[in-house]
Amino acid sequence: MRKLFIKAFSFIIGFTVIFNLSGTLADEVAPLDDWRNEHAGRVANLQAKKDRIEAVTLGNSHSDSINYSVLGIEGQSLAFAAADLFEVERYAASLENKLPALKTVFIAVSYYSFSRDNATFEPFRTRRIRFYSMVPTWPPIRGDLSVFLLGKLDAITHIMSVVRSDSWKGVWTGLANDVPAADPFPYDGVRSDSVWGECYHYTAEQLETHAKEITRRNVSSSRQMASAHPALVQDASDALARTIERFNSRGIQVILFTPPYYQTYNVFFAEQGSDMIEDMRRAIYNLQQSYHVGYYDFSGDSEFTIYPELFYNSDHLSECGTRVFTEKLLDVMRTNGDFDK
Repeated sequence: MRKLFIKAFSFIIGFTVIFNLSGTLADEVAPLDDWRNEHAGRVANLQAKKDRIEAVTLGNSHSDSINYSVLGIEGQSLAFAAADLFEVERYAASLENKLPALKTVFIAVSYYSFSRDNATFEPFRTRRIRFYSMVPTWPPIRGDLSVFLLGKLDAITHIMSVVRSDSWKGVWTGLANDVPAADPFPYDGVRSDSVWGECYHYTAEQLETHAKEITRRNVSSSRQMASAHPALVQDASDALARTIERFNSRGIQVILFTPPYYQTYNVFFAEQGSDMIEDMRRAIYNLQQSYHVGYYDFSGDSEFTIYPELFYNSDHLSECGTRVFTEKLLDVMRTNGDFDK
């Protein structure tokens, strides 16, 4: 029996090591998820500066609208692709007592933020697994045990990087050429010299095409999630409330914001998901009545929405856009007494 146990244990250790090494190799040579490696880099930067970090940004990719060099403080974006408010809550918990200088937390709120539960919709369920794999959080989100266990298994074995959708084609190509594989997500925008400097962005035609497609996807997926999760709006609101309470209890200020969106994105979303926008604004209003939390809504600000140069795509700012947006956010926060730097 002892020999059998030793053999089984050795097999598990060997299996884990082999999968971990091969998965790490696959991620380095030909990553299928560019945001996974980007997030790992952000975490490494956070660890290196943990005693100096005064602010962090949480939420989905819309959170990357803030430029900390403009704010003039040591800060770090911890945006997680497609993150919902339940994941934001768990991420907040994982930061407990790890950032002694933390004073401010920015959380991006998108039109669909209160209509999202990634675990209830299959294409996003994989992202929830990745979330658990990458973020050191315990316990799982309510009703998430199986997804949580898969995520922690992936953290140990990198099994999702081994069992790849491209059957390792990109990895073999990269190894054969002795160089990393080409970027699987090349940016097809343009470069323009503008009043804001050199900007990489989508053209007006690209922005309209992107807005039509991403709005359809965002609204459709959110409706399916809401259908699978009764009382989703209230539960998501409660998750954000708990996140605010967690930070406030430590004297850390929470600021909610909605970044600017390109004009056609706003038009299409209002046509297809006006109820989601109303739910978002109602939920934020209720949170403001209960907690000391600032909210800044720039989604329809005409100083941004009509200028293609300021948009990477229809619902994300370009680098030029993040600078301009952060400057305006800083000015408004100072006026309202929410920022004293």
